[in-house]
Amino acid sequence: MRSGFVTVVGRPNVGKSSLVNAMVGTKVSIISSRPNTTRLRVRGVLHRDDAQVVFVDTPGIHRPKTALGERLNNSAMMSFEDVDVIVAMVDATAAVGPVTAWCSAARSRTSPSTRSPPPSWWW
Repeated sequence: MRSGFVTVVGRPNVGKSSLVNAMVGTKVSIISSRPNTTRLRVRGVLHRDDAQVVFVDTPGIHRPKTALGERLNNSAMMSFEDVDVIVAMVDATAAVGPVTAWCSAARSRTSPSTRSPPPSWWW
């Protein structure tokens, strides 16, 4: 049997929780129109006859304005470690901002040690 970890990252309210729920086939993550509903990493497991995939739903990466916002960002960035695949979700109707660009670029980094948070001047 093959197995792997997939983390889903992106800005708040781009559909990360909806994607994880759809991939797993059951509701494992709360879905709401309110930003930052997901505050902890949520894991959902997809079982197949020949494979098992653990999907990790993360809080949205955003410009933190409070200590809670910083903790949410840290939680999302910690999910980059020890995963096999990083899925960067983007809102196709919104402009590409610095956080979206950073999330997309994070997929191409190979080592968790090189996955540093976006520089402060991006905010």
